[in-house]
Amino acid sequence: RFQPWKRGEPFDPAALEADMLRLRKFYFDRGFLSATASVESVTQDPESQAYTIVIKIDQGPVTQVRSVEIAGEFPPELPSEKKLLGLLELQPGDRLTLEAFDSSVARLSLRMQNAGYARARIVPETTVNPDTHEADVIFSLDPGDPTPFGEITITGEKQVPEPVIRRQLKIKERELYSARDLIESQGRIYDLGMFRAVTPRQLNMDETGTPLNVDFEVTERKPRTVRVGIGASSVESMRYEIEWVQRNFRQQAQRLSFLGRVTGISQTVEAKLFDPYVFGPDTTMSWKLFALNYKQLQTDPFGLLNSIFDIVDPFPAYNLLTAGGEWQIEHEFTHRVAGAAGLELTSNTFYDVDLAASQEALEGVEDNKLFIEYASGRWDNRDNRINTRRGWFLGGQIDHSNTALISDASFVKPTVEGRYFHPVSRRIVLATRLRLGGIEPYGGTTVIPSNVRYFAGGPGSVRGYALNRLGPLDEDGSPLGGNSLLEGSLELRFPIFGPVGGTVFVDYGNVFSPSFHYPLDQLKFSVGGGLSYRTPIGPLRFELAYAIDPASDDLRSPFLFSIGQSF
Repeated sequence: RFQPWKRGEPFDPAALEADMLRLRKFYFDRGFLSATASVESVTQDPESQAYTIVIKIDQGPVTQVRSVEIAGEFPPELPSEKKLLGLLELQPGDRLTLEAFDSSVARLSLRMQNAGYARARIVPETTVNPDTHEADVIFSLDPGDPTPFGEITITGEKQVPEPVIRRQLKIKERELYSARDLIESQGRIYDLGMFRAVTPRQLNMDETGTPLNVDFEVTERKPRTVRVGIGASSVESMRYEIEWVQRNFRQQAQRLSFLGRVTGISQTVEAKLFDPYVFGPDTTMSWKLFALNYKQLQTDPFGLLNSIFDIVDPFPAYNLLTAGGEWQIEHEFTHRVAGAAGLELTSNTFYDVDLAASQEALEGVEDNKLFIEYASGRWDNRDNRINTRRGWFLGGQIDHSNTALISDASFVKPTVEGRYFHPVSRRIVLATRLRLGGIEPYGGTTVIPSNVRYFAGGPGSVRGYALNRLGPLDEDGSPLGGNSLLEGSLELRFPIFGPVGGTVFVDYGNVFSPSFHYPLDQLKFSVGGGLSYRTPIGPLRFELAYAIDPASDDLRSPFLFSIGQSF
């Protein structure tokens, strides 16, 4: 690391030799098995008493994998050798790297452990031909005996009762060992929101032939916390947020929270009670009271973000205040499949309406009450929720409102979305998504309220278009929304160096006025690319997008800045 603000360390020949070993290992781990690193010269400046060191590195040829085999004892619970080989990261033709080698061992071990063989061993053997620089790799399986869980204990809890923690466990004593269920139990306990850390410890792994005892060591969080945050994005301008959380409410791991948020385009207050255990650990319930105000404010005291990103009002013809409450129950059927159902009652008030706006822009702009019943579901087998490399996500929700139940409008509104992630190579991922929605009024309803319609454009939609500016517009460029939505993306994600990555993408979509109407020849497109910086909460993204053939240059929003993947 180049750190010019620090003085150099004293010259130490032993440390220099250790550095040569580290350099050789660096190349060795990346497939250059014959790499050399040596000190070519060491010279001293008599005046400054500083040393100049010249290091010569010869990485040599890279070693490729010629063959990969799996040998040893195959338990009947495992898939075929061919399928197991397909799961490994190390494949014939690849460079022989330590990362791929260790990952392959870990994947085989996990397969064995999920089949009940907790003490299974993988014995790798690598034979390298120094003349052809090719390697043959054999992974020998030693499953041992099937292992049940032994005693399961919990330590470290002080305020949260042990039964509240124990009811989250997916594993049981005397049941066959499963690494998947052990990890899921850890996740369930952590998801209570009561703990800073949850560490499962396997206590007697070396005692073959005995049940495996497990201890969950937990570190509790403070029962009450106040979180204050400041952020920025190319859509919301400056964002200010404060949240108060009471954990372990009623001594049953429930969470009570109060949230206030102010951005350049909306303001929110919210009170929420979350119960993580309803009838069982797979079912949760929440109650929420909220008020959401769509009004453009000047939250950037210096006006810098507004001048760079051209922050736009999402609803220029009016402001909108939505206040109400929501109840939801969610059930996780498997670790991939979950569903939810809920009720939402809102009062929606339009104010500061621009009476000089066109009749089109004011259609559906009437105060209304909505009592919406909804159901949703998802199927998710992505390998990572934040930085996905492979897998599918399929989700959907259907909303229903009827004038016979308090509402001022009757409609059905289904929305579905699919995402697919595919590793094109070891370093490049192709991410795709498609979202489809429609609204059908019925009964005496002919006009869908503006606060129910679909809008498109902006981050997470079709980038390059300003927020809500893709779709039907009036003569002044104000968004009208529509009853049909189709949008999607194709995105290549790749690393550049360290935590810095890059993307190139194509977005497409549009909003249409008729219900369930998707003319493909009217789709709009945008193209672009950007840089991202990996953080623990997701990538920090800087993107440049170009909207192709917008109705007006005023509808473009080329610069994007936000946190998290685009989808």
